[in-house]
Amino acid sequence: MHVLHLIKTSEGATWAINLIKELKFRYTDLTFSVIIPNGGKHVHKYYEICRNVYLFDYNLNYNLINQGVKFRRIVIKDEPDIIHSWFSQTTLYSRFFLRNIKTPRLFQVVGPLHLENSIFKYFDIKSAQSNDYWVGTSKYILNKYRESKIIEKKLFLNYAYIDTDKLLESKDDIALLDFRKEHKIPERFKIIGTASYIYPPKFYNKTGVKGHEQLLEVFAELLKVRDDVVLVIAGTTFGDNQSYLKSLELKASKISKEKIFFTGKYSNIYNVISIFDVFVYLSRSENLGGVFESLLFEVPTVSSDRGALPELVINNETGFNVPLNNNKLIVSKILELLSSDNESIKVKGKLKVQQLFDKNKIIEKAYLIYKEIV
Repeated sequence: MHVLHLIKTSEGATWAINLIKELKFRYTDLTFSVIIPNGGKHVHKYYEICRNVYLFDYNLNYNLINQGVKFRRIVIKDEPDIIHSWFSQTTLYSRFFLRNIKTPRLFQVVGPLHLENSIFKYFDIKSAQSNDYWVGTSKYILNKYRESKIIEKKLFLNYAYIDTDKLLESKDDIALLDFRKEHKIPERFKIIGTASYIYPPKFYNKTGVKGHEQLLEVFAELLKVRDDVVLVIAGTTFGDNQSYLKSLELKASKISKEKIFFTGKYSNIYNVISIFDVFVYLSRSENLGGVFESLLFEVPTVSSDRGALPELVINNETGFNVPLNNNKLIVSKILELLSSDNESIKVKGKLKVQQLFDKNKIIEKAYLIYKEIV
């Protein structure tokens, strides 16, 4: 069985690379090809594990038709038994330019953002044909398709590939930030923090997807109750435009010039979150990313209640999830975690992540989905 993967980045999407690698190792009846852009740091890995690597940019510009013709020729040449797409953009490419090619197409949906926008959701559902299938990587995503009346035999549930054992083993080799010493933060002070890309607002929103503006507002309210706290915002802007980051830094300076820190790019998330007393993640649209690391590394976590986050951050069990329209409640949950040792929450949070992202089950389920579709 030959599977052609469509991936719009060769810089990220490591879950796709690792899944392909594991499937190839465990199931000798599987072979793989991939269509990816050139120039990313992971290109060489695809050459190691795929039969064919086709370098291609999934542009949506004036040259779209010519690109589409080129894309179609690649697919016909490759002769896959299944086309496995990982992004909305790659999925729409396959649906618009392969209309009369009946090869089964599998859209593995790693994030719910497009499903929460009526226009993008409409194009996803309406562009599908009889040979299209979906894999939700959370129950939240799966239910979004069920609500759209997609028939059950077209839908599958399989979580994104994450090797939790490897992550836990690697943390002992990671150099930790000596953040307190670097910024002269007293030992008695508590560190509130978040870590993610700093995404500028989408064109139809006024605030960023990851809720950094609201986090600053919450911290301002927290300072009214406790003065022994600092806020660390770890991560760099997604893309080259720095204007959004500068606007956040300006907003932060008006709240406190001594108690809010931006770390910029970090080499490993454990490098920064290991210093946090509480991890806060107020994302406005999210699957299961963003919080699995903090739970796995036993950092008490407060998240928004958006998307699939409540499937990991379970109130009073693995952490607290909160509605974004209630800053007072968010502050109270942070204070609650700051005033407790949180041993039970830490243990249960780590266990929940390990159970949900069981790599052996994920790999086996991916193979069984391929078999069932074919």
